[in-house]
Amino acid sequence: NLRMLATSRTIARRLLSTSRVVCCEEKSKEVPTPEEAGWAFNQVERKMGMYKPHHSVDEQIAYMSSRAYHDAYKGLPIYRWYKRNFKGQSILQPPPRLFCIDKHGRFNVNNACPVCRDEYLFFDYRNPSLIEQFLSTGTYQPIEILKSGLCREQYAQLQAQLIKAKEHGTITFGVDFRNYDFRKYYAWWKAEPAEPVERAGLRLEDIHPDPLVSFPAHKRDKGNDWDQWWLRHDKFARKAK
Repeated sequence: NLRMLATSRTIARRLLSTSRVVCCEEKSKEVPTPEEAGWAFNQVERKMGMYKPHHSVDEQIAYMSSRAYHDAYKGLPIYRWYKRNFKGQSILQPPPRLFCIDKHGRFNVNNACPVCRDEYLFFDYRNPSLIEQFLSTGTYQPIEILKSGLCREQYAQLQAQLIKAKEHGTITFGVDFRNYDFRKYYAWWKAEPAEPVERAGLRLEDIHPDPLVSFPAHKRDKGNDWDQWWLRHDKFARKAK
């Protein structure tokens, strides 16, 4: 037992020493400059280890209205024909990766997400046309992350810039009008609530009545002897056992 304990201690010490050496070597590695690693332009297929170029919002807007952008995406959302590569014969789609570009601005994968792989694209509230491509049809809510193909970092940027676009008014959305009855909140309030507001001559209560299905209270279920049904069911279950 003492010999086994001594050997386990020596093995643990060796592992700690090797892990320290590896950590020190990784920390001592210098990050290459963009001139050394190269820039990941759109015509470059394998972008792993390269830096993504930085462009302004005006350049992005001009790019999205150019012929090159139209030829690349054919007027469809940028995620329409995107398919993530994964190893093996997996039937289900793997979970989204955390990020495609590290903290230094370099690609850590070759097949990046639809926004990371294009050098001109990034989410910004001043360019709502890119944000609107990732919204569900007829709503102002973002689509599911697996359907979009985005990494988690870009999906978080999509949600943040969507809120910012709503605050700055670059994306218009409808707000349901609520007519409050302040008598429920203040004991001294005596005024009755105002009349319901109509939009374009239609009332929301007429389109979607609330509740949609009326359930009469204390309605007895006549014509069905459920006690007898359950007795027969128990008898059948015991017979089957």
